[in-house]
Amino acid sequence: MDQRKSIKIGFACVIFCLMGFCLVGIAGATQSTNIWAHKGSKLMSSEKYNEAIKAYDKAIEINPQDSDAWYKKGNILSKLGKYDGAIKAYEKAIEINPQNSNAWNNKGVTLAKLGDSDEAVKAYDKAIETNPKNTDAWNNKGDALGQLNQPGKAITAYDKAIEINPQNSEAWYNKAVTLNRLNKSDAAIKAYDKAIEINPQNSKAWYSKGVVLDNLNKYDEAITAYDKASEIDPHNSAVWYNKAVTLSKLGDSDEAIKAYARAIEINPSESEAWSMMKQ
Repeated sequence: MDQRKSIKIGFACVIFCLMGFCLVGIAGATQSTNIWAHKGSKLMSSEKYNEAIKAYDKAIEINPQDSDAWYKKGNILSKLGKYDGAIKAYEKAIEINPQNSNAWNNKGVTLAKLGDSDEAVKAYDKAIETNPKNTDAWNNKGDALGQLNQPGKAITAYDKAIEINPQNSEAWYNKAVTLNRLNKSDAAIKAYDKAIEINPQNSKAWYSKGVVLDNLNKYDEAITAYDKASEIDPHNSAVWYNKAVTLSKLGDSDEAIKAYARAIEINPSESEAWSMMKQ
């Protein structure tokens, strides 16, 4: 009996030791993966994208089931314009974790960049299905629907993004652009104003508001909006060109010429500004 007990005890010790080695191995692998993933994040923040990809590849080599590493690798590839590779990385992240709402969303963004708005909408819908509060997915879905010439559905998507986060300046801006497409100028201006209220440095909103005001023959207000846009972004030739056009409508030729000249200075290929200068 004593010998049998000794054998059992010895066998148990071996099992415990093996379990211990396994746990140590797993912990070590996890730690190594985290180190490489952290390195990848730091390199990405430093805009050292190719090195960051190598770091994430190393993390994936150690743990091929690291959904987050695949997702972040996809983000870098998309930023580098390597869209097909980015989509494959997002799909791998989703295969590992189908509930990764951000991976679905960013897959949609990348598909949109490739001009595939239909598939982009499907990806955004999956992002929303996994996380109905994903405001980026709702906003991006609105953009894709706009590309598909479905402005009514686009506004519905923007409204949902705004409902979730009323401080989403980009959603207000995109809603305004779509309302203007539908010739709902007054509603568009209100949406631009909301975008500006949330983010007073939103030069796109100031500029676009100026265009709508000009179309409504509210020239003085349009000039004010263009001035604000150019104050925020002095190097936007389109702002200076449109300001010049509006100044011409007001009969202020001297200031119009200055604005045309500024547009040409920023963008020498601004042919319309050149032609207006010669008149």
